[in-house]
Amino acid sequence: MDLEGELRALAAAVEWPPTPALRPELVPHRRDLRRPLLLVLAVALVALAAAFAVPRSRGAILRFLHLGGATVTFVDRLPPAEERPLGSGLGASVSAAEARTVLGGTLLLPPVSPSPPLHLSQQVVSLLFLDQGEPVLLSELYSGAAVFLQKIVATETSAAAVRVGGDPGVWLTRRPHVVVFPGAPARLAGNVLLWQRGPLTLRLEGRALTLARAKELAATLH
Repeated sequence: MDLEGELRALAAAVEWPPTPALRPELVPHRRDLRRPLLLVLAVALVALAAAFAVPRSRGAILRFLHLGGATVTFVDRLPPAEERPLGSGLGASVSAAEARTVLGGTLLLPPVSPSPPLHLSQQVVSLLFLDQGEPVLLSELYSGAAVFLQKIVATETSAAAVRVGGDPGVWLTRRPHVVVFPGAPARLAGNVLLWQRGPLTLRLEGRALTLARAKELAATLH
Protein backbone atom coordinates (compact mmCIF):
# COMPACT_ATOMS: atom_id res chain seq x y z
CA MET A 1 0.00 0.00 0.00
CA ASP A 2 1.86 3.11 -1.28
CA LEU A 3 0.17 5.70 0.95
CA GLU A 4 2.81 8.34 0.20
CA GLY A 5 2.02 8.15 -3.50
CA GLU A 6 -1.70 8.05 -2.82
CA LEU A 7 -1.56 11.18 -0.65
CA ARG A 8 0.43 12.98 -3.33
CA ALA A 9 -2.22 11.96 -5.88
CA LEU A 10 -4.92 13.27 -3.57
CA ALA A 11 -3.07 16.58 -3.26
CA ALA A 12 -2.91 16.79 -7.05
CA ALA A 13 -6.70 16.85 -7.13
CA VAL A 14 -6.70 20.40 -5.69
CA GLU A 15 -7.57 22.82 -8.49
CA TRP A 16 -5.62 26.07 -8.23
CA PRO A 17 -7.06 29.31 -9.64
CA PRO A 18 -5.30 31.10 -12.52
CA THR A 19 -2.63 33.67 -11.72
CA PRO A 20 -4.32 37.04 -11.05
CA ALA A 21 -3.68 40.14 -13.13
CA LEU A 22 -0.56 42.14 -12.24
CA ARG A 23 -2.41 45.47 -12.33
CA PRO A 24 -4.68 45.46 -9.26
CA GLU A 25 -5.93 48.98 -9.97
CA LEU A 26 -7.83 47.60 -12.96
CA VAL A 27 -9.45 44.79 -11.00
CA PRO A 28 -12.67 45.44 -8.98
CA HIS A 29 -11.94 45.34 -5.26
CA ARG A 30 -13.80 42.45 -3.68
CA ARG A 31 -12.96 39.92 -1.06
CA ASP A 32 -12.02 36.51 -2.44
CA LEU A 33 -13.02 34.00 0.19
CA ARG A 34 -11.03 31.25 -1.51
CA ARG A 35 -7.64 32.86 -0.91
CA PRO A 36 -7.35 32.00 2.82
CA LEU A 37 -8.30 28.37 2.09
CA LEU A 38 -5.86 28.13 -0.82
CA LEU A 39 -3.10 29.61 1.35
CA VAL A 40 -3.77 26.99 4.03
CA LEU A 41 -3.71 24.22 1.43
CA ALA A 42 -0.45 25.51 -0.03
CA VAL A 43 1.23 25.66 3.38
CA ALA A 44 -0.06 22.18 4.24
CA LEU A 45 1.25 20.67 1.00
CA VAL A 46 4.67 22.29 1.44
CA ALA A 47 4.85 20.99 5.01
CA LEU A 48 3.78 17.52 3.85
CA ALA A 49 6.45 17.42 1.14
CA ALA A 50 9.12 18.52 3.62
CA ALA A 51 8.05 15.92 6.18
CA PHE A 52 8.21 13.14 3.58
CA ALA A 53 11.95 13.78 3.40
CA VAL A 54 12.33 12.85 7.08
CA PRO A 55 11.98 9.06 7.49
CA ARG A 56 11.09 9.24 11.20
CA SER A 57 8.15 11.60 10.63
CA ARG A 58 6.92 9.89 7.47
CA GLY A 59 5.40 6.92 9.31
CA ALA A 60 3.39 9.12 11.65
CA ILE A 61 1.97 11.26 8.84
CA LEU A 62 0.91 8.30 6.75
CA ARG A 63 -1.19 6.93 9.59
CA PHE A 64 -3.83 9.65 9.39
CA LEU A 65 -5.86 11.18 6.57
CA HIS A 66 -8.63 13.76 6.72
CA LEU A 67 -11.15 14.20 3.91
CA GLY A 68 -14.01 16.63 4.44
CA GLY A 69 -16.16 15.31 7.27
CA ALA A 70 -14.33 11.99 7.52
CA THR A 71 -11.08 10.77 9.02
CA VAL A 72 -9.15 7.68 7.94
CA THR A 73 -6.71 6.27 10.48
CA PHE A 74 -4.18 3.58 9.55
CA VAL A 75 -3.34 1.06 12.26
CA ASP A 76 -1.40 -2.17 12.56
CA ARG A 77 -4.39 -4.06 13.98
CA LEU A 78 -8.12 -3.34 13.79
CA PRO A 79 -10.03 -2.74 17.02
CA PRO A 80 -12.87 -5.13 17.94
CA ALA A 81 -15.91 -4.66 15.70
CA GLU A 82 -18.84 -6.77 14.54
CA GLU A 83 -20.22 -7.31 11.07
CA ARG A 84 -23.79 -6.00 10.93
CA PRO A 85 -26.36 -5.38 8.16
CA LEU A 86 -25.90 -2.13 6.23
CA GLY A 87 -29.31 -0.94 7.36
CA SER A 88 -28.67 -1.26 11.08
CA GLY A 89 -28.31 1.81 13.28
CA LEU A 90 -29.04 4.39 10.61
CA GLY A 91 -31.29 6.45 12.88
CA ALA A 92 -34.83 7.73 12.69
CA SER A 93 -36.65 8.36 9.41
CA VAL A 94 -36.72 11.99 8.24
CA SER A 95 -38.21 13.91 5.35
CA ALA A 96 -36.18 15.22 2.42
CA ALA A 97 -36.70 18.76 3.70
CA GLU A 98 -35.32 17.84 7.13
CA ALA A 99 -32.35 16.10 5.51
CA ARG A 100 -31.55 19.14 3.37
CA THR A 101 -31.60 21.38 6.42
CA VAL A 102 -29.07 19.15 8.20
CA LEU A 103 -26.88 18.98 5.09
CA GLY A 104 -26.70 22.72 4.57
CA GLY A 105 -29.36 22.81 1.86
CA THR A 106 -27.97 20.09 -0.43
CA LEU A 107 -29.21 16.49 -0.61
CA LEU A 108 -27.99 14.07 -3.28
CA LEU A 109 -30.13 11.06 -4.18
CA PRO A 110 -29.72 8.10 -6.54
CA PRO A 111 -32.20 7.81 -9.44
CA VAL A 112 -34.19 4.92 -7.96
CA SER A 113 -37.96 4.63 -7.71
CA PRO A 114 -39.59 4.63 -5.29
CA SER A 115 -37.20 6.85 -3.38
CA PRO A 116 -35.77 4.92 -0.39
CA PRO A 117 -36.44 6.19 3.16
CA LEU A 118 -33.99 8.73 4.55
CA HIS A 119 -32.48 8.23 8.00
CA LEU A 120 -30.75 10.69 10.29
CA SER A 121 -28.29 9.95 13.08
CA GLN A 122 -25.99 12.56 14.61
CA GLN A 123 -26.14 14.82 11.50
CA VAL A 124 -25.40 11.94 9.11
CA VAL A 125 -28.12 11.30 6.49
CA SER A 126 -28.19 7.76 5.12
CA LEU A 127 -30.29 5.72 2.74
CA LEU A 128 -30.18 2.09 1.66
CA PHE A 129 -31.04 1.01 -1.89
CA LEU A 130 -30.55 -1.92 -4.24
CA ASP A 131 -28.10 -1.73 -7.11
CA GLN A 132 -27.93 -4.69 -9.46
CA GLY A 133 -29.69 -6.72 -6.79
CA GLU A 134 -27.16 -5.88 -4.06
CA PRO A 135 -27.71 -3.51 -1.11
CA VAL A 136 -25.72 -0.26 -1.22
CA LEU A 137 -25.53 2.28 1.59
CA LEU A 138 -25.20 5.98 0.79
CA SER A 139 -24.29 8.32 3.66
CA GLU A 140 -23.93 12.10 3.50
CA LEU A 141 -22.44 14.56 5.97
CA TYR A 142 -22.17 18.33 5.80
CA SER A 143 -18.47 19.14 6.08
CA GLY A 144 -19.15 22.07 8.38
CA ALA A 145 -20.80 19.84 10.97
CA ALA A 146 -19.18 19.23 14.34
CA VAL A 147 -19.12 15.44 13.84
CA PHE A 148 -16.93 13.12 11.79
CA LEU A 149 -17.17 9.72 10.20
CA GLN A 150 -14.26 7.61 11.42
CA LYS A 151 -12.64 4.88 9.36
CA ILE A 152 -9.95 2.63 10.82
CA VAL A 153 -7.86 0.77 8.25
CA ALA A 154 -5.28 -1.98 8.75
CA THR A 155 -2.46 -2.90 6.39
CA GLU A 156 -4.54 -5.68 4.81
CA THR A 157 -6.99 -3.11 3.42
CA SER A 158 -6.18 -1.39 0.15
CA ALA A 159 -6.55 2.40 0.36
CA ALA A 160 -6.18 4.28 -2.92
CA ALA A 161 -6.57 7.98 -3.68
CA VAL A 162 -9.04 8.44 -6.54
CA ARG A 163 -10.91 11.22 -8.29
CA VAL A 164 -14.69 11.10 -8.48
CA GLY A 165 -15.89 13.37 -11.25
CA GLY A 166 -12.92 15.61 -10.59
CA ASP A 167 -13.40 15.58 -6.81
CA PRO A 168 -10.89 14.01 -4.38
CA GLY A 169 -11.75 10.67 -2.85
CA VAL A 170 -10.46 7.44 -1.31
CA TRP A 171 -11.34 3.88 -2.36
CA LEU A 172 -11.11 1.21 0.37
CA THR A 173 -11.26 -2.43 -0.66
CA ARG A 174 -9.75 -5.93 -0.45
CA ARG A 175 -10.18 -6.55 3.29
CA PRO A 176 -12.81 -5.20 5.73
CA HIS A 177 -12.06 -2.09 7.76
CA VAL A 178 -13.83 -0.54 10.74
CA VAL A 179 -16.28 2.32 10.36
CA VAL A 180 -17.63 4.38 13.25
CA PHE A 181 -20.68 6.54 12.57
CA PRO A 182 -21.31 9.30 15.12
CA GLY A 183 -23.29 7.90 18.02
CA ALA A 184 -23.11 4.29 16.76
CA PRO A 185 -20.91 1.33 17.73
CA ALA A 186 -18.04 0.32 15.48
CA ARG A 187 -18.76 -2.21 12.75
CA LEU A 188 -16.88 -3.92 9.95
CA ALA A 189 -17.29 -2.37 6.50
CA GLY A 190 -16.69 -3.75 3.03
CA ASN A 191 -15.84 -1.91 -0.18
CA VAL A 192 -16.26 1.84 0.30
CA LEU A 193 -15.91 4.92 -1.86
CA LEU A 194 -15.42 8.08 0.20
CA TRP A 195 -15.28 11.45 -1.51
CA GLN A 196 -15.91 15.17 -1.18
CA ARG A 197 -18.35 17.08 -3.41
CA GLY A 198 -18.73 20.73 -2.56
CA PRO A 199 -19.81 21.05 1.08
CA LEU A 200 -20.74 17.37 1.36
CA THR A 201 -18.72 14.34 2.37
CA LEU A 202 -20.26 11.27 0.73
CA ARG A 203 -19.82 7.57 1.31
CA LEU A 204 -20.94 4.57 -0.76
CA GLU A 205 -20.62 1.08 0.71
CA GLY A 206 -21.47 -2.31 -0.71
CA ARG A 207 -20.08 -5.81 -0.38
CA ALA A 208 -20.10 -6.38 -4.16
CA LEU A 209 -19.32 -2.76 -5.06
CA THR A 210 -16.43 -2.15 -7.46
CA LEU A 211 -14.61 1.12 -7.95
CA ALA A 212 -15.94 1.48 -11.49
CA ARG A 213 -19.52 0.87 -10.38
CA ALA A 214 -19.14 3.16 -7.34
CA LYS A 215 -17.99 5.97 -9.63
CA GLU A 216 -20.94 5.33 -11.94
CA LEU A 217 -23.34 5.55 -9.01
CA ALA A 218 -21.64 8.70 -7.74
CA ALA A 219 -22.14 10.33 -11.14
CA THR A 220 -25.90 9.66 -11.03
CA LEU A 221 -26.49 11.37 -7.67
CA HIS A 222 -28.50 14.55 -8.01
